[in-house]
Amino acid sequence: MKKQIFILSLIIWCLSSALVCANVPLMPVEDIVPGMRGIAKTVIEGDTIEEFNIEVLGVIGNDAMGHNILIKASGDVIDRSGGIAQGMSGSPVYINGRLAGAVAFGKAFTDPKYCFLTPIGRMLDLLNEPAPRPSEFLPKNTPLMAGGFTESGVRYLSEKLEPFGLKATGVGGSGSFSSTQPLQPGSAVGVSLMRGDIQLGALGTVTWVGDDGEILAFGHPFMQRGDSCYFMNKAWILASLPNLESAYKVGNIGETIGTITQDRSAGIAGKIGQGPPVVPVYVSVTDGARGINNSSRVEVIDDEVLLPAMLDAVAYNTVAKTMDREGGGTARFSFRIDGRGDVSGPINVQRENMYYAAAGIGKLINQELVEAGTILTQNKFEKVDIYGVNINIVLDDKAEVAEIISAAVREKEAAPGDTVHIDVQLQPYRAPKVTKTVLFKIPKEQREGKLPLTVRGGSSLAWIQNLLRKQREEGVPAQQKDNRKTLNDFIKSINEADQNNDLIVDIAAGQGAPNAAMQSGGGFASMLEGSPMKQKTTMNFIVDGTTDIVIDVVK
Repeated sequence: MKKQIFILSLIIWCLSSALVCANVPLMPVEDIVPGMRGIAKTVIEGDTIEEFNIEVLGVIGNDAMGHNILIKASGDVIDRSGGIAQGMSGSPVYINGRLAGAVAFGKAFTDPKYCFLTPIGRMLDLLNEPAPRPSEFLPKNTPLMAGGFTESGVRYLSEKLEPFGLKATGVGGSGSFSSTQPLQPGSAVGVSLMRGDIQLGALGTVTWVGDDGEILAFGHPFMQRGDSCYFMNKAWILASLPNLESAYKVGNIGETIGTITQDRSAGIAGKIGQGPPVVPVYVSVTDGARGINNSSRVEVIDDEVLLPAMLDAVAYNTVAKTMDREGGGTARFSFRIDGRGDVSGPINVQRENMYYAAAGIGKLINQELVEAGTILTQNKFEKVDIYGVNINIVLDDKAEVAEIISAAVREKEAAPGDTVHIDVQLQPYRAPKVTKTVLFKIPKEQREGKLPLTVRGGSSLAWIQNLLRKQREEGVPAQQKDNRKTLNDFIKSINEADQNNDLIVDIAAGQGAPNAAMQSGGGFASMLEGSPMKQKTTMNFIVDGTTDIVIDVVK
């Protein structure tokens, strides 16, 4: 009997312990007045929750725009941390045993012991998906810890994150230590966008934990994306480092323990349990000159806006790690993206190309990958679920480039439907000239007479492609309405686009083409797409330059 009573008492104690977080009494902002004192909870080393003292200095704001509470912090924890540090955001503040709000680091004070709190009432509204208010706390450039990134990889990542108001630092990230303690108010918590061999995320503090595993944290937005789907992670704090601008916590982001579902002005909200949907990404990079291979296997959050930038950053970082040098060279780049569209069904984007640059080859090769990712995730036709991305890159420090010098047709004349031989003379970089023979089939509908052809390299129009890409990014109107009507049309244009190492023979634009499309004059777009009679031969080097030839067509 005593044993049964003991077990029952133990169960009741466990249940009461689990409910204490959610059942803590709250203090409305209306009850808070200057001079009140309380305590706040946070972690500045490992996963041990410690307390520091706070004093309320005043309340500002109104019911329409929301209130904020100005406090001054003090105590041994604040002295050791260098003041209110980045990463303390979300630290719960209790006054007379009642939860009043969360530290919301963000306002710049000369004295780091001062900060504002976000009232707990505003944070609890996150669980009901409120209409967002503008944030007063989070400045632009939220620091993200980039684990597994090279120095140049961090710089490149910061460039890509700048439009989202984020910046990356190479301090912290992934590590071997992670907390084994359950989340509770004051615990360190990680929010991440990427996990695996490379990790990207931020640290904050848990404010409140609900009975069903819901949590509130940060006290300010992460990116203020509203409905969100980020990784929620365990965290281990290595140290809080003083800094001239502001102190900041450095730590390891550990295992995924749930999903962050709300990211709004008052903070972030999520639920412990199942993690968010992910996009698996695998990158393999080989430096042929050194015989070195590196790979990165990561999972990225399934975010339509962030995914293209994340793919770009992962690929670049793996290249930077493998090359271990700044400079140019030749790259053979291929990628495959698999997914499923709501309308189109199974989707496959598969692309190969070659690139050369005298300097900065790593920044050049990802353009088509980013463009394909953007089309799939941000197209206007249908939602696409991406199942996986595979990227393969082979680098060499040589210039594998050749320029077209001349071209000649062997046959003096040919009939519609005949196949002719075209000998193309090329000048490789610092090597003897070579001649390559390509075939061209004359259209069966071709009229009798002179047929002008253009022989060109796949990279000879790269400057036009880059110009059009830049114009699209800047919103410059196209010269002609895009004829692509479905997502599959865009995917086809990616899969069938010219490669820089293609040797291309095509009917000269507007010169005797047997189809109306070529006669309509579509400007740059038609130049890039070419005629339906365009024929390509893939070389093992980049082909540049262009020349014209004429075939006599006889009946």
